[in-house]
Amino acid sequence: MKNNKINKQEESSSIIKKMFLIERIKAFITDVFMIYMPILYIATYGILGSKEAFQSNQPVILICFLFYAFITSLLFSLKSQTLGYIYAEIKLIRDDGKKVGFFLALFRFFAFCFSMSLLFGFFIPFMNRNRRTFHDFVAKTSVIECKKS
Repeated sequence: MKNNKINKQEESSSIIKKMFLIERIKAFITDVFMIYMPILYIATYGILGSKEAFQSNQPVILICFLFYAFITSLLFSLKSQTLGYIYAEIKLIRDDGKKVGFFLALFRFFAFCFSMSLLFGFFIPFMNRNRRTFHDFVAKTSVIECKKS
């Protein structure tokens, strides 16, 4: 009887952790569409004037990427949340419970890019019990819930 109760608790805990990973993905997609896409749109049509000009201009693509990294790092350092994190009702903190600074958030962003570009970052959350990502391990950060009742 007791063993069955423990298994049900572990199962519900596993479901919650999987759902939490879905919340992080939802936050990432929201950030891309609400922060990165406007940057790309303004650079493409407002500054360069056409899609072809944007595609052939690698420095502008890099500048857009770095500007996105700057904005997300700034939001994490000021509010511990980006627009997507606010929508998903999660926030980023250091493992010691303090706010994440700008340079740590920037380092975490580039660690995310590195791990996802080599594809191992996609699998890391599925290989550990707490569903922590590679960039959270190396930056010593955690994503927590901040549900607003």
